[in-house]
Amino acid sequence: MLRYLSRRHKTLMDESEQALISAAQRNSGIDARIAKHTIGDSKTHGLWEALHAELVRPVAEQSGRTPQVFALRDVEVRLVHRRALIEHVREARLRSRERERLFQVFYGPREIQDAVLAEHRQYMLAVSSRVSTDHLIDVMSDPVSKKLLAEYEACYARYFELYCYVAGSEDRAGAEAAKHLMTNARQQAERLRRQINTVRPDRRAADFERQAALARSGRYPILDYMVG
Repeated sequence: MLRYLSRRHKTLMDESEQALISAAQRNSGIDARIAKHTIGDSKTHGLWEALHAELVRPVAEQSGRTPQVFALRDVEVRLVHRRALIEHVREARLRSRERERLFQVFYGPREIQDAVLAEHRQYMLAVSSRVSTDHLIDVMSDPVSKKLLAEYEACYARYFELYCYVAGSEDRAGAEAAKHLMTNARQQAERLRRQINTVRPDRRAADFERQAALARSGRYPILDYMVG
């Protein structure tokens, strides 16, 4: 059994677990499939629980809404990075030699099948934690976070695509030409990361109306359970 840092830490984990269960009950989609596997496989679930508890520990250590939101944003950014390689492989539809060459960039001469399995395991755990963290940000009613994180995810995907091309392409002339684009994309991602770390959460009345609507649904308390 996990040992929790505090009551807030346990509450964060309870809410995270419920979000994962809710995702698993959907009929289709990648999130639903991965959530079902995470919930249904005891070994995977135990690993997710331990890793997610460590991810949200910094959130539990904060006692005010604003620092909690910043901590949640940091978790989301880390999860973007952990999902990037598998998402790129799927988006680019890499097969055989291309995929093997790319995995060698990140894993060196390791057996390709072991590398793919390790990366896919990390991806599935990261998706499961992202499902839960998305829910926690929804509960905190911060549309600013949603906007900034969506922009960062798209920007980081562009940077990662260029990085993979530069690092793994056999066309060295083309890779050299793409370096400038990669640098620009990285700088844009870094600017967004700074905004994620500094732009304060939105406290407009509409946020509280959303919180009240959630409360009327019978699932969430109107008071922010993490503040205090």
